[in-house]
Amino acid sequence: MDQSPSPSRFQAVFRQGHQALCLTKGWCRRHPRLAVLGWGMVGCLPLFLGLDPWLSQTLRLKMSEDLRGFFSIITDIGLGGPWYIGFAAGWLICMAAAGLALTTDAHELWRTRARSWSFALLSLAASGIAVQVLKFLFGRPRPKYYFSDGLYGFHPFSGHNSFPSGHSQAIVGAMAALWFVYPRYRPAYAVIAVMITFSRVAVGAHYLSDTIMGSLLAIVVCLWVRDRYRQDGRPDVTLR
Repeated sequence: MDQSPSPSRFQAVFRQGHQALCLTKGWCRRHPRLAVLGWGMVGCLPLFLGLDPWLSQTLRLKMSEDLRGFFSIITDIGLGGPWYIGFAAGWLICMAAAGLALTTDAHELWRTRARSWSFALLSLAASGIAVQVLKFLFGRPRPKYYFSDGLYGFHPFSGHNSFPSGHSQAIVGAMAALWFVYPRYRPAYAVIAVMITFSRVAVGAHYLSDTIMGSLLAIVVCLWVRDRYRQDGRPDVTLR
């Protein structure tokens, strides 16, 4: 007796697949930034399934000590603290200048500048909070635990905190904010973001997928905050 699937069954499967694809496309159009994060996770699947530890092991064995030393020096540029302090200081200075301004035009100018720094501070803080929540939820061990104990994968609520990368979120979040505040230096921002993000993998602090998702999250949150600042015809955050 012929047990091969009937044409009608193939048609039903095709219709269901087509409907699922249409639903996915519709959702992505309605929520493009969430879609970026979703597709980022999908794109990282090969890394999750084995390429992450392979790359970390390769860099650990093959990278020269001089190059590793260089990345060890620059990697802490990705610490969030100095960026929070810098953005907060920019806001406070501009607010103080606005309060001391002698003319209405000068007051409005400094208030506008303060608004730009508040955007940078808020976007960095928002993505930083999101990263800390996700670290707790995913519970991914850092590469050092893979090398010492063979511990790999995701262990929700375990206290491990490799995924996503906080340094990557901080440096990319800071550079993304400056991308809009001072667009003149965009090439420099891109170079800094890539170098510091890769340094987290080079020094063995994170897997590549940790840095990718930390970076994507920072960019998406920065764009979302910028949209909020541009509502109702309010001034752009760019400083002229």
